[in-house]
Amino acid sequence: MKNKLLIFLVLASMNMYAQQQKNIEHFTVRVREEVGDLNKDGLQDKVILTMDTVDAQQPLKLQIFLLQSNRKLRLEFSSKEVFNPQYPDGKYGGDQIPSIFIEDGNLILYSEINDVKQYYTFRYQNKNFELIKISKIIWDGKDTTTETQFDLVKGEKTENSKLLGSEKTKKKKPTKIALTTLPTLQNFRNPEHQFD
Repeated sequence: MKNKLLIFLVLASMNMYAQQQKNIEHFTVRVREEVGDLNKDGLQDKVILTMDTVDAQQPLKLQIFLLQSNRKLRLEFSSKEVFNPQYPDGKYGGDQIPSIFIEDGNLILYSEINDVKQYYTFRYQNKNFELIKISKIIWDGKDTTTETQFDLVKGEKTENSKLLGSEKTKKKKPTKIALTTLPTLQNFRNPEHQFD
């Protein structure tokens, strides 16, 4: 009886340990890092993109740290949902590893998904990272490149097409887009579906 109880306890503890190990994140590979002033306080903030290479899907985590006056970094934002994993469903999904930039106090996320280049520009305001601009560049596979820009502050969408090897662009008249509030990084998911 004691042996059966001992075996049961050992098996139960092994099962609990295995479940705990499964829930541990391993975002240990730093694939991108950018430094710049995001909240316009004169201090250098930090944006880090890490990958969990232990997980078969290789998900990405975006973290934004704001530097405080005491010179300590405070985590302002963290999400594993902003970018698609590199191997969804166990095979390479075709997405390039995204890039991050800080320009003019704005956070820019760049991704290339299915040969579509996408830039998403966020400003830090009211403790949120507000999406203010989107730029998508698509090559038709033949001879035309089309750039679509969404200026979410003005509420305008513009589209320009250019033939390869030509400087001449064909511009379409800007169209209005209706927004009641600006989307935020906090509710930004899977960039390829934003404002299609």
